[in-house]
Amino acid sequence: MILLWAKFKGYLAAIGAALAILAGVFLYGQRAGRSAAKDEQAAANAKAIKRAGDVENEIRNLDDAGVDDALGKWMRDKR
Repeated sequence: MILLWAKFKGYLAAIGAALAILAGVFLYGQRAGRSAAKDEQAAANAKAIKRAGDVENEIRNLDDAGVDDALGKWMRDKR
């Protein structure tokens, strides 16, 4: 009986170690994925900010008629 219990404790220790390793790998993957998503979002934000600045500069350089023509394509009544 004692020999059986010792063998059982060995199996439990091995299963526990395997579960701990799996949990560690899972948590590492979660952290890496979250970091990658934050980096991707930061790059997208920077690109959007740059694009908005480019559009603002383009509009600022147009005269009133140019702004009206540029914005006319977005109007539903097609002035």
